[in-house]
Order: sequence, then structure tokens, then C-alpha cells
Amino acid sequence: MTARVGFSVQTPIEGTTFAALARHWQRAEELGYDAAWLDDHFYGVATPPSDNSLECWTLMAALARETSHLRFGALVTCNNYRHPPLLAKMAATIDHLSDGRLEFGLGAGWYEHEYVAYGYDFPPVGTRLAQLDEALQICRLMWTEERATFHGRHYRVEKAWCNPKPVQQPSPPIMIGGGGEKVLLRIVAQYADRWNFGGPVEEFRHKIGVLERHCASVGRDPQAIEKTWFGNVLIEPDAARLEERLAKRAARGHGDAYGLNAMIGTPEQIAARIREYVAVGVTHFIAMFGRVERLGATELFAREVIPAFR
Repeated sequence: MTARVGFSVQTPIEGTTFAALARHWQRAEELGYDAAWLDDHFYGVATPPSDNSLECWTLMAALARETSHLRFGALVTCNNYRHPPLLAKMAATIDHLSDGRLEFGLGAGWYEHEYVAYGYDFPPVGTRLAQLDEALQICRLMWTEERATFHGRHYRVEKAWCNPKPVQQPSPPIMIGGGGEKVLLRIVAQYADRWNFGGPVEEFRHKIGVLERHCASVGRDPQAIEKTWFGNVLIEPDAARLEERLAKRAARGHGDAYGLNAMIGTPEQIAARIREYVAVGVTHFIAMFGRVERLGATELFAREVIPAFR
């Protein structure tokens, strides 16, 4: 039996408003998307840092109440920005606010400039990965044990209550993003229900092979981990419109801003690209269509691409 292919939208929080995000999430729900995702940054990364940027987790709590069945999460939460037992408590709370729709995305963090600006230490990547590993252990304990106790190298928790437990048991689905082969993919094999990566097809194929070897080493079925793609999508209804759009971008000096793994094309071309990923084992696609205020690409993708996989 062929695995179901899922589709989500990623709605950047930089330079937008709550009202615009709520409209986009509500429309995504109407159009049949499976989930919507936010980024976890305190100010602009792709946009000027001075742009308005709402905080991810408080924003998710509000957006959960603006939708009814759309799943949602952060792609991905920076572990170092919130103490793990507090984050576990926040996640359990939002899972209740949404009647069990939270996707728990967590990563090791990377944006040093933001760490420094907000007064967080920015340890070496090996330390951040070790902290991520411990944080995932703590979250699981908080969600499943009557009282959580954990004594690690980086975190300590002592008989901590976390009631009520999440609606989703034993936990909300855990999404881990990244492609580090030695440590990160081992953490994915150990803890994740979803794994997110944004590379080209052949790189994805290679990383899946590495993940499968890590799964074998920890005694886990790699098919239990959903493989998800994330990237920019530039879609136009026909070749002429697409050529015009690309020409305008090139004239503004933005010809290659979408990146090597972006999907650019007509609905038929985008669907063909998706099939290439599906062939190597990817079964969920998270598309970022650009400015949140604009719904045209989100609607076109839902109307012309998603039905080809349903």
C-alpha cells in the first residue's frame, strides 16, 4: 500500500501580523492542508531584524484557537531558548488548548547573532546537540511519568509534576530537523516521529540511508519515522507567468534567492519534483510560499498539486 503524502504550509512570522497569520492558517485549513508551521526566531532572519516578529509559542497558542482541525508546530523550536521542563509544560498546555493538534518540533539552535542579542550562551555545536538529547529525554519524562526526575550533564529535574499530561499519548509527535550525520541523525533515530530536512533529492536519499543505519543501531524501524521536506515553493499557473515572475526577480537581483532545493515551476512541474522525493521515501512536504499576506500560491498549490497525490 502506498503511503499517504501529506502537505503543510510554513508561515514566517517575520514582518507580519497576527491577523494575517490567522487568515492564512484558516484558509490552509479550508484548503485541506494537514498542518501549518511557524519559525522560532525573535526577530527577522530573512527580513530586516527591525521588522515586527511575534514570539512563536505564545503565537501558536492563539492561532490554535483560530482553527479547528489543522495540526501545527514550530519548525523548529530552538532548544536553548526555553528550559526543557518548562517547554514540556508549555507543549502539554497547548496540546490541551488545541484538543491534541500539536506537533512538537525541536532543534539544537543555530542563529548565533540571536543568541548573543538575547543574552544566551552559544555553546559549540556538540554541546548544543548533547543539550537537545537531554531535553528530549526530559520532555518524554514530563509527559509520561507521574513525576519527572532527570540528572544529566546539562539539565536537572527533580520530581517535577506536569499535569495535565498532553492529550496525545504517549506524547505529541516529535519533529526533529537537520542533517548532521554523526549525532543529529542518531538523535532522530532515537526520539523522532518525524524528521525534517531540506536538501535536494540525492542528498535526501543519502541522509535516509544514514538514518536507517542509526535506526538499526538503536533497534528502531526506520519506517516509523516520517521523512519530511521543507523549502521555498515558487508556483505559477503556466510557463509564461512563471517566466515573467523569474525575470522580475532576476531584475531585482533575487534570481537565486530561493536556494538549490527550492521547487520552482508550474503545478505540473512541482508535482513532478514531489514525485522524485516520494520515490526516495519522503512522504510529507512543508512549503513556504512567501509573504503571509498573499494567499494566491497557497491556494494554487492546494487546487492544482495536492489532488495529484490524494
